[in-house]
Amino acid sequence: MLGCGEIEPAMGIEVYYTPTRGVGGIIKSQPEDFILSEILEGGLDAQALWRRETIPIEPTRYTLWILKKRNRETFSAVAELAKTLETRLLKARICGIKDRRAVTYQFVALPLTKISSDGDYYAQRGWEVWRVGYIDELNSSRLVANRFEIIVRGASVDCSTIGDFREAVQSSGVPNFYGHQRFGLLRPITHLVGRCIVKGDLKAAVETFLGYSTQFEPEHILDARRALAETGDIAYAIKHFPRSLTYERRVLRYLNHRPGDYAGALRRLPLRIRRLFVDAYSSYLFNRALSITIRDGLRLDEPVTGDLFVRLDRHQRPYGRPLQVTSWNLEEVSLRISRGEAALVIPRPGTHSWITSGPRGRALKNVLEYEGVSLRDFRARPLPEASSTGTYRPVMLKPSKLEIEKLNDSTVRLSFTLPPAHYATSLLRELMKRGCALSYMGIEHCYA
Repeated sequence: MLGCGEIEPAMGIEVYYTPTRGVGGIIKSQPEDFILSEILEGGLDAQALWRRETIPIEPTRYTLWILKKRNRETFSAVAELAKTLETRLLKARICGIKDRRAVTYQFVALPLTKISSDGDYYAQRGWEVWRVGYIDELNSSRLVANRFEIIVRGASVDCSTIGDFREAVQSSGVPNFYGHQRFGLLRPITHLVGRCIVKGDLKAAVETFLGYSTQFEPEHILDARRALAETGDIAYAIKHFPRSLTYERRVLRYLNHRPGDYAGALRRLPLRIRRLFVDAYSSYLFNRALSITIRDGLRLDEPVTGDLFVRLDRHQRPYGRPLQVTSWNLEEVSLRISRGEAALVIPRPGTHSWITSGPRGRALKNVLEYEGVSLRDFRARPLPEASSTGTYRPVMLKPSKLEIEKLNDSTVRLSFTLPPAHYATSLLRELMKRGCALSYMGIEHCYA
């Protein structure tokens, strides 16, 4: 059974990059230790706008709200908000999913209705919203950054280590891994289900989703999953899977009425989750390729002939098509990377991915060959709505406005800003260097 020290390698995260000593500790001991705020175009900071006067904008298609949530999942909070304002969840617009065990401030757009026009403030368990104005549209393209304020507790802190770490990060960045949330930390199976879908084995995908267990789940859930994996008794599982496992119970009930229809069973899950399975698998492949290139000595900020790179806008967001590094443009690309105008990328593989013959491309090809999959497999023919065309991800994460402060000998506070789709835990793991990945969700499981 998966041990806490095996969680990160199971996600393809296999190396550290910075040379500094790890300070240890844990994050998210309490939700207030991890604060996140979205920043939209124009510098609109969700936390800074919280409970301020509304923005004087003429009414348009959507009312714009700031959702403050504590220890709540994004979708469940937005669903309750939509119900409160008597609108359909499908019509709600957000920029992305935020951490659960945290205090987060994010923008939500909802269609203009009488209820949404009348009230400025609503609250329920674990969330509250404040209306700040109106907006014509809200999606991930409007998000320019996420701002973080994080406290690490139980660490071994000294000023020299903090100073050396800050200097290393500002100089060379850290690996831009897809973080633990992408895969599930207590039960990292999202990419395993995706692997089965990509390989066309939907039976195995369903069995993994329902029956794969780890020692980090509650005992009654662990027992229920084990019983199903060993006996295949669907009726028994329906009785013993707790109601908190909403999606698993949907799949079980479907299979109880239509045994063997695994595509139909998976379609009982929301489309976003079906797509997440395949995206998580391609994210795992990216992580593995990035780990290999670092182990082989490639620097995150030094281009090599055959690499791919993308241009970055002033918010450090990639734009345009990827281009190839050649002997003719090598020096210029290196200069642009040093200025923050470009970034080296590795494909997160899909049907349309361009994999070059450079060392980073070869690393990804080797991972695909080891996995026994090809790019065309990402069509996911048995479940085509979950197919992925792929994308390109910068290999380096370099935070802006990075501040690190020693509060006492065992506590350190960080504040920084990251571009969208970059994970704060990728930076924190380089500072903490904990063998036990559970420390990144507030669980002191062991002292590795």
